[in-house]
Order: sequence, then C-alpha cells, then structure tokens
Amino acid sequence: MQEVKPRIKIFDIAKGISIILMTISHYPFLMDYKGLLSFNMVALVIKMPLFIFISGYLLSNRLNFRDFFHNKFDGLIKPLLAFLISLTLLNIIFYSITTTNFSTNGVLEFVNAFFNVFYFFDLEYVNYTFWFIIALFVGQIVVKGALEMLKIKKPNNYILLGVLVILLALLSTLNSEFYYLGYVPIFVAYLVAGYVCNIILKKYFQGSQVFYNKKMIVFLILFILGLLVVFKDGISVKVDIYYFIYNFHYKLVLSVIGVFAIIYLCTFIEKIPFINKALIYCSRASFFILAYHLFFIKVFDFLFDLKTYNPWFHTVLFFANIALCCFIYEGLKKVKVVRLFFYPIKTIEFSNIEYRLFQIKFFHILFPKDVVLQKVKK
Repeated sequence: MQEVKPRIKIFDIAKGISIILMTISHYPFLMDYKGLLSFNMVALVIKMPLFIFISGYLLSNRLNFRDFFHNKFDGLIKPLLAFLISLTLLNIIFYSITTTNFSTNGVLEFVNAFFNVFYFFDLEYVNYTFWFIIALFVGQIVVKGALEMLKIKKPNNYILLGVLVILLALLSTLNSEFYYLGYVPIFVAYLVAGYVCNIILKKYFQGSQVFYNKKMIVFLILFILGLLVVFKDGISVKVDIYYFIYNFHYKLVLSVIGVFAIIYLCTFIEKIPFINKALIYCSRASFFILAYHLFFIKVFDFLFDLKTYNPWFHTVLFFANIALCCFIYEGLKKVKVVRLFFYPIKTIEFSNIEYRLFQIKFFHILFPKDVVLQKVKK
C-alpha cells in the first residue's frame, strides 16, 4: 500500500537520532570518556523511548489487524531472519580471515549459534540488540489488537481487554527475558503514549504542527529541570529497558517529556540541509544500523586499539560504523531477489525476475498477500 500523506520529517530525524544514540553504549572506549559516559546516561532516558513513542504516534489506523500483522511481519520479522543469516555468514568470514588456528569446529560454532537462536529463542547467540525488534513487533501487535477490540463494543471484548491489562501488569513485575515477553509492558506503555498523543494533538491542536510552536520549548526546559532535580536529590534517573531499569511513574513521565523536547529540537535540525538528510537516511537504515554496527565494532576492535584514549580517532570510527551500515542498506537495495528478504515489499519496485517469482504461490506465504497481489497486478 502506498502512503497517502507525506512523511513528517521531524519524526524521521528523531528516529535517526534515536538509532544513533542506541549504538553509543556498545563501544569499548565508552568508559574512557567521562563526558561521553555522562551524556550516555542522559541519552538512556530518551533513546529507546523516543523510537518506540514515535512508532506508536505513527501507528496505522488504516489497516485491519490481519493486514497490519502481515505488514509488521514483513517489515520487522522477515528482515530479522535475513539479518541473522547474513551475520552468521559475516562472522564465519571474519573468523576465517582473522584466526590463526582455523578449524571446522570454529566454523560450526557460528552455525550452532544461528540454530540456537531458534532452539532457545535467544537472539544473543548472534546479536543481542535484536531483542529490540522482537519487543517492538510484539508491542505493536498487542496495541493494534487492543485497538481493534475497542472498535467492536461487545462485553467479551472488554473482558479480553481486562485480561490483557492484568497480563501486562503481571509481566511488568516478572522482568522475564523468556521469549522477550518481559519487555512488552514498557513497550506497550510508550506505544500507547505515542498513539494517544497523536489523537489528542489532532483533536485539540494542529496535529504534528504543534511541535513547531515556540511554546514547545517548555518541554525542553522541563526535561533539563527534571534531570537536575533527580540528580540533585540522588534519585536514580537511569533508564535502560534492556536491563529492566525503568518504572511506570517518574521515569516514564521524564522520558516522555524528553521525547517531546527532542522532537521540538528536530524542528530546528530540519532546517539544516546536510544534517537533516543524514538523520533521515539513518532513520530509514535504522534496523541495518542496529543489525550490523556490533559486527563492525568487532572488526574495528581487531584492527585498532579501542581502549586507549584517542577521542578524534574514536569519533571517526563511530561515524564510519554508521556510514558502513548505511552503505549496506543502500547496496542491498540493488541486489535483486536478495533484497526481497531485507526490505518491506511495499518499498521495492519489482524487477522482471522478481515479478516472475511472485507468480509462484509459495512466495505469497512469505510476504504480505495484499501487497504482493497489488504489485503483481501492476
């Protein structure tokens, strides 16, 4: 399906900022820079909530639940499987080039790691950042399912919604990593916050245009004051969803205020041509950055010293990593057939060979049927 409305640049810019901030804490040199460490502590408050909140804000009302599920599977889970396979191959190649004691068992370790992902349902065997994609997918499906139930005003649906709320409340107390279910409640909280915010802004204000209002600077001031207050009082401000460090009161409120502050700042970044284009591009390549940046950190760690104080060199490596991930994102677009597994089908203009492949009914199982049929008819 084609988008009817033009994309709102400030949200793409904000998502670009979010995905870049997510990579900072994964570098070995982080602990060597006190300023960067302090910045990362503040960034933790907003970097994941920012991406999740915007995903909720932009949650589609046009699609029914089935089509929504198919589209999210096509945009999140299908690429995730492709990332797992490609990273396994890259790790084998890297091992083969760098090891001084090559063995079949060494190669099989990476193959076993790939299969262990499915056996134990633990993505850390290949890339521990992939938990974010799973939690985002499940969170969006839960929210969409709840919204669909609200549309049909039947007693049974209200009972099911009540059960769902109780289950989410229980999950929030368990902090369970089993099937990544423990992350679902906080993801749902931010997704719902974004969705409700969208409804309120459309109904009572000027929609997304409100972020361009100069009065929105209040959120930036509140966020800074909030950080100062909690630091001064010795209250933990750290928000790290991966380690279940969050709550549903002051940290949730502070991070949402921070989200508004960042989106407001994005209205100014939008006016800076090169930077806004770079961040929008990072937003589009967000899951490629999430998928491959750890691999490039491993390569850099082998080639260079990442633990000795060298701010200029480490800054260059940081941005080089982002650029390499974006290069893969751009390059794979041109690889026919393979690209079908890395990108949402709706974003691809079929080549002749891809068109012929989709004449085979088997491919209708793997990809959203409505999108495939629409493209095939063309």
